[in-house]
Amino acid sequence: MNDKVIVSRRTKMLFSLLISSKFLISSCLLFLSVAAHEDNDPELNMNTSQIIERWGYKAEVHTVTTEDGYILEMQRIPNGKKSVSWPNGKKPVVLMQHGLLACASDWVVNLPDQSAAYVFADAGFDVWLGNVRGTTYGRKHTTLDPKETPFWQFSWDEMAQYDLTAMVDHVLAMTGQDNLYYMGHSQGTLIMFTRLAKDTDGSFAKKIKRYFALAPIGSVKNIKGFLSYFAHKFSPEFDGWYDLFGSKDFLPDNWITKEASKDICGSSEKEAEKCDNELFLIAGPESNQWNASRTAVYSSQDPAGTSTQNIVHWMQMVRHGRVPAFDWGKKINKKKYGQDTPPEYDFSAIKGTKIHLYWSDDDWLGDPTDIHDFLLKELNPAVIAENVNLKNFNHLDFSWGLSATPEVYLPALKTCTDDYLGKS
Repeated sequence: MNDKVIVSRRTKMLFSLLISSKFLISSCLLFLSVAAHEDNDPELNMNTSQIIERWGYKAEVHTVTTEDGYILEMQRIPNGKKSVSWPNGKKPVVLMQHGLLACASDWVVNLPDQSAAYVFADAGFDVWLGNVRGTTYGRKHTTLDPKETPFWQFSWDEMAQYDLTAMVDHVLAMTGQDNLYYMGHSQGTLIMFTRLAKDTDGSFAKKIKRYFALAPIGSVKNIKGFLSYFAHKFSPEFDGWYDLFGSKDFLPDNWITKEASKDICGSSEKEAEKCDNELFLIAGPESNQWNASRTAVYSSQDPAGTSTQNIVHWMQMVRHGRVPAFDWGKKINKKKYGQDTPPEYDFSAIKGTKIHLYWSDDDWLGDPTDIHDFLLKELNPAVIAENVNLKNFNHLDFSWGLSATPEVYLPALKTCTDDYLGKS
């Protein structure tokens, strides 16, 4: 038996004990300190809308139901703090989509001049924040129960096909616009790439004026960290993974997560370092860009949850080397896809949308080798409007980093503004 491919029973047991011990230690720290420690930052107990309102912005909550019955909550910032007039009387619209294991709060957890949602709102944009199924704001369904396995039988395939489509259509219906600007981070780029790749008639692409892909994801063959490591430790069916993590939610955002983050992280730089290693297992090297006073807020919001099946799909991508649909096994693949193996998404088929790529050599998940060897080769050069290689950005810096505003948000904002005014 190849121990690099099939995890041993002993490894499963030790890994389970590690997880259990870590949880126990965190829980003990929490309950021992609850009487003595009261964090002064009220945002640790707030949801995304409450955080938005805390900073003096209006927040709206919208509910979207997908074609397959998932009920998603979206947040909207209809106005900024500055009065901005547009020639046609209609505001430009931007939809921001979070990444893997995250939620809409990623766009608002820093100070107003450091958070993408506030930066665009203050410039006069109608800002919408999306959330996909399985996150804090995507745990309802018209018929399925999130306590049961069937609710969690999804991956980013369904997020692209159903969630993204429903959110875009809802935003356009509510604003009366024909199209919008889209800013995606991490998995938020993957679902847009794959949705556009299947848009054979161009009906979806015409709704996206410009697409800003931050830490873009296509192939993940060369990524580093957690997903890459475990992708090669299990059988191709990932049975051992399901044994360890079950077949429902993976890293859920629950009260234990939130309460533990207050105690374990705190708000000082020294305390905040306690959160670093866990977050960087997926995101990459330690960041020099984060506001240490906000680290506890970051970790109180993320991880926001996803399905175990979605994590398996990411690891299938690592092993596959390109961008396949979810592999259900030969029998179900035959029924679902009409073939034994899952089909690949064809990125060269993407057309009709101008794409702006923002990536970094220091990103573990949006790996530069994958950017060069897959994304830049597969995408039609005609759709790449901009290709920006940033220095010293890890995967999370695109949403949390202090350099994100000057190097990403403001340039993207100028591009959108000029485009909307017909200057580009």
